[in-house]
Amino acid sequence: MIKLLHLLNSSARGGRELYVCDLIVELQKAGVENYVLCRKHSVIDTTCKKWNIPVIHTSTNTKFSFNEVFRLSSFIKKNKITTLYSHSRNDVFTGSLIKLFSGIKHVHGIYMGTGPKKDLIHRFVYGRVDVLITSSEFSKKECENYLPVPQGTVKLIRYGRHINNYVRSEETRKRIRKMMNTPDDKLVIAAMSRIDKGKGIDIFADCIHHLSPGEKSRVEFWMMGEPTVKSIDENGTIVYEEQAEKLHSKLIQLAKENSDLFKLIPFQKDYITYLNGMDVFVLPTHNEMYSLSVIDAMLMGLPVIGTNAGGTTEQIGNDERGLLVTPGSSQSIAEAIRYLLNNPSETKLKGENAQTWALSQHDFTKTVAEVLRNLRTPELQ
Repeated sequence: MIKLLHLLNSSARGGRELYVCDLIVELQKAGVENYVLCRKHSVIDTTCKKWNIPVIHTSTNTKFSFNEVFRLSSFIKKNKITTLYSHSRNDVFTGSLIKLFSGIKHVHGIYMGTGPKKDLIHRFVYGRVDVLITSSEFSKKECENYLPVPQGTVKLIRYGRHINNYVRSEETRKRIRKMMNTPDDKLVIAAMSRIDKGKGIDIFADCIHHLSPGEKSRVEFWMMGEPTVKSIDENGTIVYEEQAEKLHSKLIQLAKENSDLFKLIPFQKDYITYLNGMDVFVLPTHNEMYSLSVIDAMLMGLPVIGTNAGGTTEQIGNDERGLLVTPGSSQSIAEAIRYLLNNPSETKLKGENAQTWALSQHDFTKTVAEVLRNLRTPELQ
């Protein structure tokens, strides 16, 4: 049996954290005995408690601690853990030092883009990663070029999704639109993301100013998400990043001044229900490694407007599954909206292409099988 210790020392509840929650649960269903290091009151903590998965709360508020390394090394030995799975840039440091002391197999998941990291410290850290898992061809090449990992370490394993959950329902669409006070004939242009300048949410909001009055009367913008979480205190109170709170305040004001055009939706666990009410999805991030929200939108048959950078180019393809736009350009997003608004048959075709591709690439059954194969130690093969 695989006995697996996950490391995710994060207070956030963005795409990475929610995906790791899903992955841990699916591995548990597949027979893995999971243990999880996480922050108290985090989304990981809540999920593990729901599924009765043992949790170790991080003992420090810093990104890295030698005391944590020694504590976890002892825990691994005591509980006969077979494999370590680190899930963030900070956790990979902890994981590599634990490997140094315990000799345990170290698997690392990459969820964000990376730059050149070939200095002495990073050679030590990434040289002690046995398997590095990433979800896109773009990221795989980037990791092989920029990270000092042994040859053959980087593995491409697509993000998994529970594809049977993504069912479009006309009844749900009508209910959501009625709740949102959105006419059925409006083309809903939507984004789901942390509200953060790094995610390009300000660019998304600004694109409405590049549309004509006639175009504005035919569309509606939905923005779903919450500001980036900075920390969660001992009582479970969330503290948001200052820049994210400022941006959120601007969006609230925009929604007040344009109540029939721009609508804010708080963070939703049941985002699939809201996807039923949307028509076009926008990913305005400047350089996304590979977007989970784009996969979700595509699985629901939505064409995607995304920046021509990072893994987004790979997801959208040569405009088969949406439209690629210039990073950082609200005008470019507005032009793409205009094109889809005036070409409904092509909008529909791009959405169908997106759904077909996403279904073929992101079935959790395949993902879990591949992850399990890479988690096993030689004696468990």
